[in-house]
Amino acid sequence: LIPYLQVDLEYPVLTGGFIWLTRAASGLLPGDKPLVTFFGLSALLLFVCFLGLVGVHLRLGGATGALMVAASPVVLASGLINWDMLPVLLTSAAVLAWAQGRPGWSGALLGLGAAAKLYPVLLLVPLGVLCARAGRWRALGLLAAGAVGACAAVNLPVYVVAPAGWLNFWGFNVDRGADLGSVWYALSLLGWEVPRLSLVVALLLIGGGAAIAALLIWAPRRPRVAQGVFLVVVLFCLVNKVYSPQYMLWLLPLLVLARPVWRDWAVFTAAEVAYWWAVWQYLGDGAVYAGDGQPRLYIAAILLRVGVRVWLASNVVRDALRPETDPVRVGGVDDPHGGVLDRAPDAVWVPRLRELREAAWLP
Repeated sequence: LIPYLQVDLEYPVLTGGFIWLTRAASGLLPGDKPLVTFFGLSALLLFVCFLGLVGVHLRLGGATGALMVAASPVVLASGLINWDMLPVLLTSAAVLAWAQGRPGWSGALLGLGAAAKLYPVLLLVPLGVLCARAGRWRALGLLAAGAVGACAAVNLPVYVVAPAGWLNFWGFNVDRGADLGSVWYALSLLGWEVPRLSLVVALLLIGGGAAIAALLIWAPRRPRVAQGVFLVVVLFCLVNKVYSPQYMLWLLPLLVLARPVWRDWAVFTAAEVAYWWAVWQYLGDGAVYAGDGQPRLYIAAILLRVGVRVWLASNVVRDALRPETDPVRVGGVDDPHGGVLDRAPDAVWVPRLRELREAAWLP
C-alpha cells in the first residue's frame, strides 16, 4: 500500500517516502522472506545515514566530536528502533551548512529534516533569535526561505494527492495522550492525570521557548549556536507527550556540539541506556497499556532521564551566562559553528535594550 494515499502513517512525508521506497526496493531483491529483506535493507540505509552523521561531525567537531557520536552506546541501542537516523543526519548537516556560512542550504536541510521528523524545525527559533541579536537579517531571511521552500516542496505534492492521509500525522499527535517515556506518562502511572494535556504542553513549549530566547538575548556575550539549539530540543523532549527510546539520537549530536565533555557524554549515555533497558523490561511484562500497579523501576528510569537532561541543560545555561566556563571557547574561540554569527558584534538595539532594562530597575 502507498503511504498517505492508501494507508495512514503516523510519520511526516519524507520518512513515509523512505519507508515506501525501501519497501519497493526490497521487493525487487531475491528471497522468500520479504519482511527480513525489508529490515535488512532499512538497516543498511540507516547505517549509511549514520556514516554520514559521523562524517559531518568530523567536520564540525574534529576527531573528538566524531568519536563521541561513532562510539556512543545510544546508537547501538536505538539506531534501528525507528527511522530517526535520517532526520538526525539532516539536522547535523544543516548545522554544518550554517557553520560554513550557507544559511539558505542550512534552511533547506532543516526543511527536509522537518519533513522527516518535526523536531528539526525547532532549530529555527534559536537561529532566528541569534541572528536578530547580531543584526544578520539577510542570513535569517535565507534560512527561513530555504526551510519553507524545501518543506513545502516535499509536503505539498502529498497534500494535494492525499490531504486526509497527510493530515493524519497532525491529528495523531494532537489527539494522543500521555505516552511512553514522558514525564506525563510517569505521572499517569502514579495516578495523576493531567487534563487538556495538549494545551499544557503547548503552553510549556511557548513559555520555555520565551525563556531560552531571553537567555540568548540577555547573556553578556552572545551564546553559541549549538548552545541555543541544544536547549530548545531538550525543552521539547522534556515537555513532549511521548519520548520514545530513539529520541536519544536527537540529543546526542547536539550535546556533542554544545558541550563536548566526556563526563557529560558519559552521564547522558548512562541515563539513556538505563531507560532503554527499563522500557523493554516494562513492555516485556505485558504492561504496554497496563493501568494496574505502579512499575517503580520504569518510573524511576523516566525521572532519572529527566533529571539528567535538566542537569545537562543547566550546564549549557551556565556556560552561556559565564563564557569563561565554556569548554569550546577556551583559547579565544567565539563560535566555531556560528557561520555569519562567528565574531559578529551585537546589533545596536541590544546595548540600548540593556540600558533601558537597567534604567527601569533603578530606584
